[in-house]
Amino acid sequence: MSLEEGVLRKLRPKASTIRRLEDAVEHLRGLTEASISRVGMDLHTMLVGSVAKGTYVGRPDIDLFILFPETVERRELERVGLRIGQEVLGSETRYAEHPYSHGTIDGFEVDLVPCYAVQDASSIRSAVDRTPFHTRFVLSNMDDNKRGQVLLLKQFMKGVGVYGAEARVQGFSGYLTELLIIKYGDFRSVLKAAADWRPGTTMGMEGRHGMDGTTPLTFRDPVDLKRNVSSALSIDKFSMFVHASREYLRGPDERFFFPPARPLMDLGAIEATFRIRGNHPFVVVLDRPDLVDDNLYPQVQRSLLGLRKLLEQYDFQVLDMSYAVDKDVRMVFELASAELAPSKMHQGPPAWTANADDFVRKWRREGLGQPFLMDGKWMVYAKREVRDPVTLIMTRGREAALGNGLKELKGLKCHVGRSSYRAGNRRVFTLLLDRREAWRA
Repeated sequence: MSLEEGVLRKLRPKASTIRRLEDAVEHLRGLTEASISRVGMDLHTMLVGSVAKGTYVGRPDIDLFILFPETVERRELERVGLRIGQEVLGSETRYAEHPYSHGTIDGFEVDLVPCYAVQDASSIRSAVDRTPFHTRFVLSNMDDNKRGQVLLLKQFMKGVGVYGAEARVQGFSGYLTELLIIKYGDFRSVLKAAADWRPGTTMGMEGRHGMDGTTPLTFRDPVDLKRNVSSALSIDKFSMFVHASREYLRGPDERFFFPPARPLMDLGAIEATFRIRGNHPFVVVLDRPDLVDDNLYPQVQRSLLGLRKLLEQYDFQVLDMSYAVDKDVRMVFELASAELAPSKMHQGPPAWTANADDFVRKWRREGLGQPFLMDGKWMVYAKREVRDPVTLIMTRGREAALGNGLKELKGLKCHVGRSSYRAGNRRVFTLLLDRREAWRA
């Protein structure tokens, strides 16, 4: 038995799991159609996603769509869709482009989503209207052998850390994974192709790929050629997949599919790493906003970049950074120095400009020493307003370009140097310092 055959045996769902899933789908469909019958509208249900296509890995979520006629107003679609969701799931409301219902049926997570039954994917009225076309396309181009290859590719992507188009991951969507198998035929052929990808690679179901894309990878959606299926893919996740593909082809190993658990670094190792590097950790802790992940993670990422820019504006050199989201939000910055000199050189105007004399008069009074000329421009040593990062963020953190949910800096705590070596920061430090590929022990 080959390595990949052995992995596939582990991935294929057991017969008992399939039966429980099929029963749950029928239970959900029955409850939904009973609710639809009470609405008095011409609505239909359609099972979509990986359950419909038989391409799920692990315990799947069930996605059932409620198809509305195009004549129904958007507000009515949302109202009726949520009413059905409430009756069927007693559910929570979640939001994508429009609200939908989330809950559980027989132990399985369920999304009950209203959409329009459009005749052509080019005439969609919301992004979810395209999903039924995706499901039909994959089903019409999928057989049992390709399903197995999809399972291999999905698990490989999960193992190397690039699977999932959600904001938390910025990787390959399930649909993109299925299209790659349909295009190239099998798992290894996808990896062989990916080994030669470069940023800007473009492709579709037909023809050879090119290099004219503006994103790391452009894969034209076969049901809507104007759409890039891989638009969520970041340059880092694209690059990791290229690297992992080459590494696997050179030395296939089950660890690519099922990587060893990565323990958190202990505090002694964290402190030693910074000491050897000669750099300084700075940790910012905030309360976690009550937002769904797809809204939360972009705001955390924006805030991380915003705080970095603020630190750099005040002359702190940020060498690296990372973040972790759990019960709170933790951001860590690796700084070249945790304390700046009392003064800095301040550049003024060229000596021949109209405001040069004003600059000289002001800084003769306020500067640390007399202004002097350098390359024709007035210079002076000025006292720094802020010398340490804790004071900067505690007093001026709101000046940074932060995500909306984090602008108030609720629960703000800052730790620098030795004070940051505490158990609650182990995960964010591990994400910053242990950058080994997932498959390396």
